[in-house]
Amino acid sequence: MKVRWRQASRGSFENSRLIVGMPDVGLAGKQAVDYLVQELKPALLFEAYSAHFPAQVIVTKEGLIELLKCELYGWKNPEGGGDLLLLTGNAQPLSPEGQHAFARELLEKAEELNVKEVYSLSGYLVEFRAPEKEPSVYAVATSQELLMELKSRFGLSQLERGSIEGVQGLIVGEAKVKGLKGACLLAETPGYSTPSGRPIVDAKASKALLKVLTRILKVEVDLSGLERQVALTEEFMERVSQLEQQVLERVLKVGRQPPKEKPYYV
Repeated sequence: MKVRWRQASRGSFENSRLIVGMPDVGLAGKQAVDYLVQELKPALLFEAYSAHFPAQVIVTKEGLIELLKCELYGWKNPEGGGDLLLLTGNAQPLSPEGQHAFARELLEKAEELNVKEVYSLSGYLVEFRAPEKEPSVYAVATSQELLMELKSRFGLSQLERGSIEGVQGLIVGEAKVKGLKGACLLAETPGYSTPSGRPIVDAKASKALLKVLTRILKVEVDLSGLERQVALTEEFMERVSQLEQQVLERVLKVGRQPPKEKPYYV
């Protein structure tokens, strides 16, 4: 086994749907699943550790050390419309071998918990997205029938070419091999980052994913908390844009100034 699974609790689930959100462009999928965990308050079932995760540890604000990990949660649907398994984490494997192994083992765990459908969430990188524009959401699926349903009933666009890297792509591929129903939903994101290069959560893309996913799953979730995150992200990016413009203007101004004459001595 390439993954160490530490069981935190037990539970029985019926007609469960696995929802996967891993660190990716814009952190859109990860934030979407994190928000579901926050709002639904599911039970933590497993913690997953792998030698294929980045070779580092996280230092908490309390000064404690934590290994990089993924967490699998389980939520019993009180309406009886199918339970949820939610997978999120602060890292995903770096190597192809580790990613394939993680996807296979995750699906094996999910099958033990009666998974019937698999949905992964991710960002779809675009060069630019107007601030007033809602992100488009694309879909790829394990079958033509499911893809047509996602397009006709939920208004999703079809992703016609390209590839989906990482566990968020592989988990749906493994689902197809096993004959499970599955899809990957991708929301447009410019991949925000700070001037130092640190990724910024694109909460607007996460909200777009959840608006569609909750309709597919027929699960009600209050998204007002994400609205506040969207406002904060857009405010921050506006400040970064203004700062970059000011720096650019200063550089151009200095470039236009004539060079100082050097003193000439006889």
